Amino acid sequence: MTGSFWFGAGMAASLAVLAAMGAATGARAADSVSGKARVLNGDTLVVGGRVIGLYGVAAPGLKQTCLDGKAQSYSCGTVAAKALAAHLREATVTCRVRETDGYGRAVSVCLRDKEDLSAWMAEKGLAMADRRRGQAAYVGAETLAWGKRLGLWAGSFEDPTNRPRSAYNHTNAVADANKPEAH
Repeated sequence: MTGSFWFGAGMAASLAVLAAMGAATGARAADSVSGKARVLNGDTLVVGGRVIGLYGVAAPGLKQTCLDGKAQSYSCGTVAAKALAAHLREATVTCRVRETDGYGRAVSVCLRDKEDLSAWMAEKGLAMADRRRGQAAYVGAETLAWGKRLGLWAGSFEDPTNRPRSAYNHTNAVADANKPEAH
């Protein structure tokens, strides 16, 4: 009887630690948010007033430049953000929060209808699979883009998974999915 008491107490303590860890990240696995999206950059959105990071991928920063297949410089970060914004338009996005990162983003698997936005970004060559912390879920999608030399893979670029970031503010959207691009 004593052994099962300690097992039960140990299990309860373990569950309490796990619950505290979940609270410390600011997100529970069951958290989700839905709504129209505003694009902050190629891997960060605002949905339902929350800053959301796309799980498992990293896009170039807005000021990042890359070289295309003809060795011409272009603003690949802006291209990625605008492509995502154009793809989303007025669609409702549903994001299932996995964790909160050090920049205040609720890192989430986001769907437009049944389409995974991280997979879409990787398949188009607009973002790379993030292999850090075991987040290699989108390597297959990235490999498709690499094989077809799409987006980033058409030329050369700096790996966006290591790019410096700063805290995000949901009001600094540069590529708004709900508004047409100004000319």
